[in-house]
Amino acid sequence: MQYSGRQNFSPHLKSFNAKILLSLSGLHLLFIVLFDKVTAFAPDENGYLAVFKNLYKSNFLLPDETGWQEGSINALRVIYLPAKVLNFIGFSDFYSVRMLTIFYSTLTLFILLRLSSDICILGRSAKFWIVSAFFIPSYFLWTSIGLREGFLFLALVGIFYSMRAITSSITLASLLLILAFASLLLISKPYLYILLIFALLAALVTICVLAKNTGSNSIRIVALCLIPLVLFPTISKNIVISGRNFIEVKLINPTSNPTSNPTSNPTSNPTQEVAGRGQTIHDLNIQIKNNPILKWVSEVTQIDSILESKSQSSYLPVGSEELTNNAKQLQTQAATLNDPISVVKGAFNFLFVPIPFLDNGSFFLNAQSYESFAWYFYYILLLLMIMGLLRSRYELNLQSLTATYFSLGFIIQSALVETNDGTSVRHRSILLIRILIMLTTIRQKKSKNYSTKVHNLH
Repeated sequence: MQYSGRQNFSPHLKSFNAKILLSLSGLHLLFIVLFDKVTAFAPDENGYLAVFKNLYKSNFLLPDETGWQEGSINALRVIYLPAKVLNFIGFSDFYSVRMLTIFYSTLTLFILLRLSSDICILGRSAKFWIVSAFFIPSYFLWTSIGLREGFLFLALVGIFYSMRAITSSITLASLLLILAFASLLLISKPYLYILLIFALLAALVTICVLAKNTGSNSIRIVALCLIPLVLFPTISKNIVISGRNFIEVKLINPTSNPTSNPTSNPTSNPTQEVAGRGQTIHDLNIQIKNNPILKWVSEVTQIDSILESKSQSSYLPVGSEELTNNAKQLQTQAATLNDPISVVKGAFNFLFVPIPFLDNGSFFLNAQSYESFAWYFYYILLLLMIMGLLRSRYELNLQSLTATYFSLGFIIQSALVETNDGTSVRHRSILLIRILIMLTTIRQKKSKNYSTKVHNLH
């Protein structure tokens, strides 16, 4: 029996999915070992590490500056439990949190591969595009460090996985899963949760209009996704307040929208210089010198001299016009709902900045701009899938419609709220996971004579 079990398990280890998952996990682990204690790529990671360090204390209260939501402490204790186990057996807070992110990110890819459809776009299978996305440098980075992205990606993918499970066969496990993943999304980023609810409702209305029948499963899915609002009343209250303020700023009284063009403050010492053109290069230069492995690698490859040169040349005089212009270059004015042109400009900025071969205001934005060519392929995929749905090439169902509305809504939402180019690039990875979800939910119609009526809606 023991030999037979090994014999049956061997093909799974040799499968494409297993090789990809093991390879990706290995690269993530190599990254966190090599970049030990380096938080320059996302300084707010230190805040999340501080939360984890104190999370299990009985008198712990979430600090105001953290990204987690008030009223979610007990839920966070469950979410971070695997990291706490690692911490208990001897791993540092830093490694425990980053390894948890890697685990959740790998699990996200596993679920996507399980859901992957058999469609082929631009001559490549959906599985190819899904796997390739996880190796885009910036996406790889956000799924390696201790931020919320790993939790967000798992929550989004998990919700659509649960929707598929409920559509196929309603079980207690599938009901609990969608409730858990929806709660995780609400805790991580409430505005994404609200956007999901709107996307679900829009998809439900679309199906009702086209098919004259929504199906009990579709209604059940929407109801389950709404339950977290009851489970976390403090977050729900904050959502109402934030939503009211958002509408006031973006539609009712757009002139109150604060400008995002900072100016430098002149001082009595005009020769004083500060770190301009992005803070990342300065922090990274310092942290590499404090990391024995990276310090040795940088010295051998002479990268240290390049970073030092870039860091020194990035210092700008306080109160100078150059510093003011650089600060403005790294910011953008958020769009308003009563100005459609500003929404278009904001969407373009969100999707395409930083632009290759141009000066984007900082060393790392310029470096990141060259991965934009990979992003363009995923934008093309998004357009092709939307066009395919409009031309009835694909089957319409609650999942695919929700994923589509979700993607389009997020682009508009980002145009309205994003004001910092660096943050915008990071949040763009959330759009990428939506495109991957669309790849898993889109289904080719069975034949050219397939009826134009909507099938399999529930």
